[in-house]
Amino acid sequence: MIFIPYPDEMERIHQIQRYQGTDYALIRLTFTMIDKNNLDAGGLLRDLLLQEGIVDYARLAHGGENGIDRRALLLLEEGAQTVRLRFYRVANRRGDRRFSIETIGKKARLGLVSEGDLLYFTVAERAGEKQILLFNLTHHFPSEEQLRQQLGEDRTLRCLRELLPQLRRIRAGGYYDNSKGPGKISPKDVGDTLEGLLGIQTNNKTQADYKGEIEIKAKKGRTMDTLFTLRPEFEGTPIASYEPEDEKRVSAFARYYGYNSDKHPGCRSLYITVGSELAPQNGRGFYLKVNEEAHRVELRRREGAAQDVMTAYWSFDVLQQELYQKHPATIWVTASSRMRGEMGQFRYEKFEFSRAPRFATFLSLIKEGGVVYDWRGYTTPSGKYSGKNQGNAWRIRSRRRGELFGRMETLKL
Repeated sequence: MIFIPYPDEMERIHQIQRYQGTDYALIRLTFTMIDKNNLDAGGLLRDLLLQEGIVDYARLAHGGENGIDRRALLLLEEGAQTVRLRFYRVANRRGDRRFSIETIGKKARLGLVSEGDLLYFTVAERAGEKQILLFNLTHHFPSEEQLRQQLGEDRTLRCLRELLPQLRRIRAGGYYDNSKGPGKISPKDVGDTLEGLLGIQTNNKTQADYKGEIEIKAKKGRTMDTLFTLRPEFEGTPIASYEPEDEKRVSAFARYYGYNSDKHPGCRSLYITVGSELAPQNGRGFYLKVNEEAHRVELRRREGAAQDVMTAYWSFDVLQQELYQKHPATIWVTASSRMRGEMGQFRYEKFEFSRAPRFATFLSLIKEGGVVYDWRGYTTPSGKYSGKNQGNAWRIRSRRRGELFGRMETLKL
């Protein structure tokens, strides 16, 4: 179940995220939860615990006696308290996933928790060990100073502080020559030039650009923002039958589904944007489907009135890993450009900072058409594959970017 914070509770989430920008789960307390000390371990909480290696409900036998205990730190205005959490599965056929909070009834009588309070669960590294942190977002929330003392300032914010003076210098510096030299401006030049100004070596690494903590994304104008590039899987699709060698299947996809190219004579090209079924955004029958049962996003194609074929897919696990790895935090930069003779130039004007992407929101945005997939490439029509894959990428509409991330702000430089 998804619990929606009220505005004051959301502001407190933002306060925590400034110090502890990790994934979290929310639970709003009911009278029964407090009275029976029997709380539902919802999907987001279970995912958090599994991801951090704390509890795997799939390995628990049914029955409370088979549960496991974990210590958590409850952070309150009155100070930090260590509490025991017990995670277990009910002794019924379904094995419902539950947990309890030590002395929650006593805490309710003391007014530390109440019916309707929203609890925030996250996991932090403390003294070399993973520990569950627990906050009451509705009442008894710690002060800013208490948060700083308990959580410290994380590495991402330290990296951001290091970058700010350089970003101020770049913003004040006006136009900069294209780092590749004279010639026509290509889309990637705006980012390559900025990375050069920041002393970041341009490459195709999977981690975030700056010390593995902050991704730098620069673009011109109002184009969509690139999140990451990620090739799909093809097993069980027509492409797997057409091309037996997996490493050649991206090229085979352009050959199999592409069209004769005017821009690249003698080649098969495939340059399409693929959106949701309701807004596919291309005229070649391709669309994206979020298949929750199979835990994957499918690239499907309508082939006539009666046939609908899965042509490629990405597993949820791989997509989530890539999203979190590339965007633990991101600086989004908007630039303008001009030509001075043969030299292209860029001026970097707007800087925004985001962190803590939400994978469930990423999937929702695919369904709504806010996140799309671009296929960009061409190859020869037969024989040896010879052409270019120009970076097949997941992209997001700029106006939807704030929905994807737990924190989004304009940097005042």
